[in-house]
Amino acid sequence: MTQKLNCVELLRKTSSSHKNGCWQISGQGITWKIYLEQGQLKGAANSIRLSIALDYHLRKLGFSKIPSLIKSIPASGIEINNQVGDDWLEKGSWIPCLSWLVNHDHLTIAETDQILMSLTEEALETCLWLGEGQSTWLKDCSLSEQVTQAGFMSHKVDLIPLLQKFQERLEKWQQLKSIINSPYQRLFLNKQQNNNQTPAPIIAKLAKFLKGLSFRELGIILNQEDLKVAHLLAPYIGNGVINLETPQFPFKLLPNIPSKVIKNKRVQVSSSSSAKQEQENNGNIVINSQPRFKIACIDDSPIILSQMQRFLGENRFEIIMIEDPIEAASILFKIKPNLTG
Repeated sequence: MTQKLNCVELLRKTSSSHKNGCWQISGQGITWKIYLEQGQLKGAANSIRLSIALDYHLRKLGFSKIPSLIKSIPASGIEINNQVGDDWLEKGSWIPCLSWLVNHDHLTIAETDQILMSLTEEALETCLWLGEGQSTWLKDCSLSEQVTQAGFMSHKVDLIPLLQKFQERLEKWQQLKSIINSPYQRLFLNKQQNNNQTPAPIIAKLAKFLKGLSFRELGIILNQEDLKVAHLLAPYIGNGVINLETPQFPFKLLPNIPSKVIKNKRVQVSSSSSAKQEQENNGNIVINSQPRFKIACIDDSPIILSQMQRFLGENRFEIIMIEDPIEAASILFKIKPNLTG
């Protein structure tokens, strides 16, 4: 049964309890597994197993020759398990291929663990953005035999600093929420607009890459984090020089950047004159500044609220999203919106 999820709090509590096991979390057509030992992170994976996902991390970490080596591995050289499990740690070719590369001295175990940790962090971060789904604690569940037998991922990682790191990244992504929904969105140069004017130097340099690459892929080319690339290009997306299109499958199944939810705090709500006013609330309110016309959206589904937010456009309205219908009346009385939906 689908329910609201707060994966950050879920993992914080599990970490403090020093449990051994695995969280299995599913939503939007994707399954994640987060493996813990004594409350510390051993690994995380999701059910996206396309080679392009592995290639991204190999190139990001500087292992640019490895993707072509993987393609040259003979089928007889690896044993692929496709019988059990949902994620790339349990089944598929990624672990057998990496094991083959280690056995043939193309990678060390330390380098392989670096790759697997990069994949783990991505899987964990995308899971933290999931607002609705199902979660199940699997007691004493551990990494698959194909991982442990290869000698991979033998170390534990403190989960709390990772969660803090991802929270800081999320806050920076949320600064761009009005124009960017996902790091996996594809960027295209708006040729019609640029035919009438001289492009900015950065656009001129990137024009040949703005043909459907995602922020992540551009990050590899520019040797920058996808988040930095997004902030760099945000002005050109906002003024229509660059168009964004939906991510490719299966990345479009991953959660979008969640809206900022403020719980049980004093919050700042801008008036139409841009003066800031403090308001009290007892529910969950998502607030975006620089308003012109104040609209309150009420729904207990973060997905529905996100769709309403994208439809309305944050640059045109002050959008206040309320996730708790029970508290809606008191909140509406205080914020006095021009329109409620």
